[in-house]
Amino acid sequence: MNSGAHEEPLGDVVRQLAAIAAIRRRLVRRLPQGLGNGSAVLAALAHCGETRLQELAHHMDCDLSVVSRQVAHLEQQGAVTRRANPEDRRSSLVSITPQGRALVDDLVRIHVGLIGAATADWTPQELTTLTTLLERLQGGLSRRAHTAEPGDDAPGRAATGGSPTSLARPARDGAHA
Repeated sequence: MNSGAHEEPLGDVVRQLAAIAAIRRRLVRRLPQGLGNGSAVLAALAHCGETRLQELAHHMDCDLSVVSRQVAHLEQQGAVTRRANPEDRRSSLVSITPQGRALVDDLVRIHVGLIGAATADWTPQELTTLTTLLERLQGGLSRRAHTAEPGDDAPGRAATGGSPTSLARPARDGAHA
């Protein structure tokens, strides 16, 4: 496929990902116990284990000040603990508590339920295909994020710095993006 043939389907992918992200933000606001964005910190700590705040921010690809505020909020709730780093007293180590792990388990259950309800009429093969394609997209985006700045070689940009392709095309066939 040449880049012109990719342009419309890629625009469709971007619009669908943006729509899913908007829905996810609405759902995160409805999470129990006012976790909001703190759920991402809990999930990262459940995955990584005890870690330095700086490393947690790096893992989440977030600004240290944002992660620090979220950790402070979660610490007040008893979902995480923070202790001085014995190897470097200037930094602290953050870990998830049993209460925080229970919250992560609840969040996983909630998310699985939401995705399960949204895909109830899908076949197992369709779910496997979606998972495979999402893993492939995530891997490609991750590699790109570590090698270039957004917009470098973007479709729709001329080598001389032309404007990006519009993403504001109306949805087709009654689909909403």
